[in-house]
Amino acid sequence: MSESINHIERQDRAIETPESDALERGPFISSLVKTLVHTDYTTTGEVDSRRATGFVVGLTGEWGLGKSSVLNLLEHELKQMKHVAVATLNPWLFKGRDEVVEAYFNALREALGYTAGERARKLLGQLARYKASIELVGATTVGVIDAVVGVGTASTMTKWLLKLVRFLNKPKELLASEERKNLEAKLAEANIAVVVLIDELDRVEDEEVRAVAQLVKAVGDIKGISYLVAYDPARVTQALGKGTTSEERQKTGESYLEKIIQFPIPLRPLFVDDARDLLLHAMRSNGVEMPTGTLAYQTEIFNQLLRVIRTPREIKRLVGAFAVLEEIVRGEICPFDVLAYSWLVAKAPSLRGLIADNVGQLVDDPSVEEMLARQRQRHLAVANGKDTTLVDVLGASASSHLEILQLLFTRFNTGRQRSVELFDGHRLAKRRNLIRLLYLGNPPGHFSRADIERLWALTTVDELDAELRPLKATGQLGPLLDRVGDFSASFPESSDGIFWVALGRVLVRENDWIVGEEVERNLVDDAGAILWRNARDGADGSRRFRHIVNTLIEGGDLLLAPWLLRKHLFAHGLTSHGSQRRGDYIFEESETLALRDLELPRYRDAVADGTVLRKLPDTELIFCLVNGRHWDSELRENFTSQMDRMEAITSFAALMMPPGIICEHNTLDLMVEADAVLKKSNALLRENGAPESGWLASAVRRLRAALAGRDIHSAGALRDDFDDEEMPTSKDNVSDA
Repeated sequence: MSESINHIERQDRAIETPESDALERGPFISSLVKTLVHTDYTTTGEVDSRRATGFVVGLTGEWGLGKSSVLNLLEHELKQMKHVAVATLNPWLFKGRDEVVEAYFNALREALGYTAGERARKLLGQLARYKASIELVGATTVGVIDAVVGVGTASTMTKWLLKLVRFLNKPKELLASEERKNLEAKLAEANIAVVVLIDELDRVEDEEVRAVAQLVKAVGDIKGISYLVAYDPARVTQALGKGTTSEERQKTGESYLEKIIQFPIPLRPLFVDDARDLLLHAMRSNGVEMPTGTLAYQTEIFNQLLRVIRTPREIKRLVGAFAVLEEIVRGEICPFDVLAYSWLVAKAPSLRGLIADNVGQLVDDPSVEEMLARQRQRHLAVANGKDTTLVDVLGASASSHLEILQLLFTRFNTGRQRSVELFDGHRLAKRRNLIRLLYLGNPPGHFSRADIERLWALTTVDELDAELRPLKATGQLGPLLDRVGDFSASFPESSDGIFWVALGRVLVRENDWIVGEEVERNLVDDAGAILWRNARDGADGSRRFRHIVNTLIEGGDLLLAPWLLRKHLFAHGLTSHGSQRRGDYIFEESETLALRDLELPRYRDAVADGTVLRKLPDTELIFCLVNGRHWDSELRENFTSQMDRMEAITSFAALMMPPGIICEHNTLDLMVEADAVLKKSNALLRENGAPESGWLASAVRRLRAALAGRDIHSAGALRDDFDDEEMPTSKDNVSDA
């Protein structure tokens, strides 16, 4: 595509040539030509002459429906025809009656000037006389008499001037009528069809609308001239009408318009097929690639856009917005979501600000604070019998675009069955993606696709380990995993093992013992969920999943592999709890049993040598052994013996009983000798005091309550006493979590 065409198509302008007509309006243009121009043929079938039908035709439709494009196509067609003069008038360029009338005659003169022949030149002369007769309003008898008096003598000149006075005093209506008849006669002799195209009547002030109406009705009422006037009838009738109410102006305006326009022709609306063809054409013309939709929600978004698009102008604005936004976030966000968002930006720009102000209430992955707020809202909704809606969040302006908004922000999509898609991380309903689009790029601290691709391209675990550890230190592993979840399934599988092995290695604690609240436990859950979701993507996902699990085991992983194994143990009912997620698995039961038998000895060794208590941030490995009924008395005794220092007690408490997680007494007693560990913890607390970290201190209190068999939710369960003595507050300050 040439640069010039691309530049034109990117503007919000009407098309000018048939080559740009994606709606194939050629037959309609031919019908308009026949309405405006009558052709006479010779006996041999050649064009003999043409003459205007004299009709005043209205081309009606709402703003942006394509009236200007039709006029341009019609003008292009008429100019290819012999014996036709085409004049165009755009009243938007002029102000007031006088300027409009002047522009009208200039347009006629220019059109006739392109028509060769002596008859055309005579027409120009008669047109000038007609124009002069209309403008003859300023000369007065007084002015002529002053001139005569100034001469001072009665002479031949005086007699001539007196005749001129009588001529000038002749009623101008009669003078203009005579000149118009002469013009009509010359038009008939010339065999030239004159067509006047008047565009954008609905975009000017009321004064100019009335001026054009008077022009066509009075000045332009000439036999031999046809008119096509393009306008929005709702706007024009209001401008022409009179009255104190909109209804009165509408009624009187319609009556006035009926006297001017003989044949109003409504421009056809955009049907769904029209909208599809025009959208695809606009995409190609702008050099924008139309996204390929294979998922159900993508098809639904596209079809919904086709249903709501009403005019070609809306398509141009949609494509213009999409061309800019999609280029900014390409590869980061599902292009169909960007397309739907572009529609909102083009049609309801105020909604963008409302969306930006309510990100937390719209996304599927809100912050903890927002999640708590939603829970409160749900309680209120149950009490009031009314759920929170998009209109509640975004206001009344959302009601006109509910279908699109519900497709974008799926938590409000209550009328449809929501499906979990593989590339759900691409959706705009994810907080990071919505912020990215509002920010028009990657905000500080966010990772782009290019960032993830660079890490994915590293060829050794050690290289990737060196890249990931600084991210862990700065708290950026969470945002990194978000983006990995978005893209990893579409990245080369050759790096699968490298990335996941390196991640599992980095999540292992570098120092011994838990010394404060850790996020690594949640990161293990996030990573496991990503691997599980990717594995659900058909046979290829399942194959890649098996390769990753084998690579993790070969790399000695003690975090991700146990997470995936435990999920399978539950799925196949291979725990003391029975089946909880039957049907949700990747490995068959026989594969799971083989994996269990392979892995549990390794997990047992990690517990026995102290690695689990000192280095691991989560309990998946422990519960693989416990739930799989492989935690025996020997391991219980060994684990109990490890609780020999305050750091060990604190780490055990942080693993088993952090705020928000409950481990019952019987489970703890299966792992360790509960009474012995309780006594040891009391002794260590008397000696060392509670941890400085309030979070760890709370975990220790909860652990002691559970070891003692108390309900941690009951009053006084978390008291700081031990062996009927007060917990010491010297040495270390005991703080409540």
